[in-house]
Amino acid sequence: MEALVGIPDSLCAQVLRAKYFVDGKILEAVETPNISYSWRSILRGIKALKEGLIWRVGTGENINIWLDPWIPNGVTRRPCTPRGRNIVTKVSELIDSINGGWDHQLVKDIFWEEDAKHILAIPIRSDMDDFLAWHYDKKGVFSVKSAYHVLDDIDTRENRSQQGESSSGTG
Repeated sequence: MEALVGIPDSLCAQVLRAKYFVDGKILEAVETPNISYSWRSILRGIKALKEGLIWRVGTGENINIWLDPWIPNGVTRRPCTPRGRNIVTKVSELIDSINGGWDHQLVKDIFWEEDAKHILAIPIRSDMDDFLAWHYDKKGVFSVKSAYHVLDDIDTRENRSQQGESSSGTG
């Protein structure tokens, strides 16, 4: 995803890059102690963005089957099927080069039934490059309102997880 996110060259961007993400990979930046309120807010926005993005399949060449969010199901939008020793890594390898559609048999051979069902329902736009869209809108368009809901859902999941950890640790 990093290659698709342009980082402006404004003075503000240069200062933030020099202080918080020297390697230039803003999507991999993490919170550290004593960061500014502004940078913490930016990181929260990036977190919402990463949680809400989904790849739309064109050629499939830019989408990693196992690491990228591309299956419109579940929280991670990644396969539930474990990778195991599978050498297939790009979505393009699941597309039949002759007819431009899914290689149904390959998909069924690699993935659990639930994943295969969702994958085979994904439309392929073989005349286009793969592109990122906002998962929480039918048209793929980002909105602040939906990002707020994504962050609220993240907070709820994190709170449940912490409560589960603390309650299981006291028993």
